[in-house]
Amino acid sequence: MPSTIDPRRQRELVRLLEKMGLEQTKLERDIPSGFDWLLVDQALVHPSFSTTYNNDQLEFIGDSVLKLAVSLFLREKYGDKKVGVLSALRAHLVSDKTLAKIARTYELKKYIVLSEAMRNDSQNVQGQEQTVLANSLEALMAAIYTITGDVKFIRRWLDPHMQNFAEALLEIPALGNYKLALLELTQRRWKRLPEYRNVATSVKNNIFFVEVWFDDRCWGQGQGKSIKAAQQEAAAIALDQMQKEIQI
Repeated sequence: MPSTIDPRRQRELVRLLEKMGLEQTKLERDIPSGFDWLLVDQALVHPSFSTTYNNDQLEFIGDSVLKLAVSLFLREKYGDKKVGVLSALRAHLVSDKTLAKIARTYELKKYIVLSEAMRNDSQNVQGQEQTVLANSLEALMAAIYTITGDVKFIRRWLDPHMQNFAEALLEIPALGNYKLALLELTQRRWKRLPEYRNVATSVKNNIFFVEVWFDDRCWGQGQGKSIKAAQQEAAAIALDQMQKEIQI
């Protein structure tokens, strides 16, 4: 494990956090013990690049940090909603799909250190880039939280994204439960049910691929860390496509 960070790499990470509204001077002022840029660097090193210095454990911690930040956000902004509604919102807000979208707004891909083989995989294997981006963003959250000891440094840039996604979800039938919404649509309009087909599984990367069929036509393809998540993504695409054709 390196004991110091390369100055050029640190300047890159400074630019990244500044994109998130976390300015270096303010960070170093607010953290009397010093801001650990080496830990931020480690958060963006994929296990394919190094077996000893990588973001595996930080990503594990980041999963909990993310759920805490999102739960606090939901309680403050939507405290009048039932727990079931809040749980449904949180499930979508912490998904890989949502995290990857957020990561792309900060061009996180440019800062992630991957092996050459993994870099090629993330470009060519369906769903791989989404997983890499989501995991790296979670690891970055863990690093920031570990250094600062305060979730406010995460919520400062995460909350606006959560607000946008939550508002969009609340406008969707069945509150983002796309499978239920699709089922209700097909039953109501055609008195028939859609069919989900598992088309592939990447055991190495723990990614599932699913298609949703209706009337001998594939209406959507989805991917996720579980079959359920992949089905939801496929259903979301199918629902959008069906609603567009109904309006034509």
